[in-house]
Amino acid sequence: LGGKFAIFLMLAALGYVIADVAADGLLTEYAKAEPLEKRGSTQTTAYLTRTLGQACSSTFVGVFMNSKLYNGSFDWGLSFEQVCLCFALPAMLMVPISALLVHEPRAKSDGGKSQFKCSEYFAMCWELLKSKAFFYAILYVFLTPVISGISTTAAGQVKISWAGVQNFQNQMFSVFGNLMFIMGLWLVKKWFLNSSWRMMLIVTTVFLQLLDALFNTHTVFDVVRNQYFYLGETVLIKVPGAANFVVSTFIIVEMADDGNEGLVYGLMTTAGNLGSPFARAIGNQIYRYFTPSLSSADNYIEDTQAFRWTVFNSFLLSYGFAFASLGMLYFLPRQKAEAQERKKTWPRHPIYGYITIVMLSIALIYSLTVNFMSMRPSTMCMEFAGGDGCDLAPVTPPMLGNSSNASNASARLLLL
Repeated sequence: LGGKFAIFLMLAALGYVIADVAADGLLTEYAKAEPLEKRGSTQTTAYLTRTLGQACSSTFVGVFMNSKLYNGSFDWGLSFEQVCLCFALPAMLMVPISALLVHEPRAKSDGGKSQFKCSEYFAMCWELLKSKAFFYAILYVFLTPVISGISTTAAGQVKISWAGVQNFQNQMFSVFGNLMFIMGLWLVKKWFLNSSWRMMLIVTTVFLQLLDALFNTHTVFDVVRNQYFYLGETVLIKVPGAANFVVSTFIIVEMADDGNEGLVYGLMTTAGNLGSPFARAIGNQIYRYFTPSLSSADNYIEDTQAFRWTVFNSFLLSYGFAFASLGMLYFLPRQKAEAQERKKTWPRHPIYGYITIVMLSIALIYSLTVNFMSMRPSTMCMEFAGGDGCDLAPVTPPMLGNSSNASNASARLLLL
């Protein structure tokens, strides 16, 4: 049943992604008009506003989806259909708001016409894909989440079974975390727009991993098993997490040319969204070799010392992958001026375009295949899907909830 819900929600995400890519493409166009020293302010302000909306939605979910129906603690709440209706109403309001209040300048082709011909647009797309500068940017946004996202499959069970995190507390801490995320975005906008992208990502990545290790180690070895202690990390990581997130998006504006803003944003966010499910699929293959099994809920109930070390070692491997992802900073420019210099001086060759298309296509097919297999009861036990083998006892499905990124990526590809 959960798999069916996930598939329908994946289809519903298509509409969100269409609107998101269009809005982000227009945002990129606005950001390009900023002076070089202030470029990034518009993006940061937009993400700040979006995070405020996420805080509101987390509050809504924490209050109205905390009934017994959702394994919560309240005696009352909304049904799933009522929740969907509540979220559909503001989405419907965005139709007239977008039509009447959003100003979208018309892009012009080289001939001065207000619209591009299909042949002109596809030629511009291919020129973009042939660029070595754009190829390096694609490699960074794809390979970074692929490597850093190979994380232990034990994280969910540690949070629920050992830390005892409840739905209401989880959502409330998410709200506070989002407010801290807003603060982090404001700090970047105020003080760090012209700081080295590479240095900011190194500092925030190292800090995030060390902080995560502190909370998880105390929980795994039963030093402190308290949901409020565990959820404290949710708040503390948001400020450096905001800097880590927004800095990695600044490269998109620098890669875009007049008229292809939506294309650039769509391609680069496609690559980024493909990274997470692809990493999860790889992670399921790696972490299934840990014994006792990280996917079996019984092992967390028995809670033996040997199993604690198994879980701890799986976290150590996750941190190793996160630190290894810093090697991908080689593909990222240090700042806006270097990004523009790369665009102007670096060569173009068809091989860059072919590699980009083949790489993203393989990642999309592999991610969707493994994610769909992990949602079907008849195939989630297969080793290829991250299970322990169908001849063994069934385990907790590891992939549910990660397929949305794969669907977002596939939807973005359709828009290109």
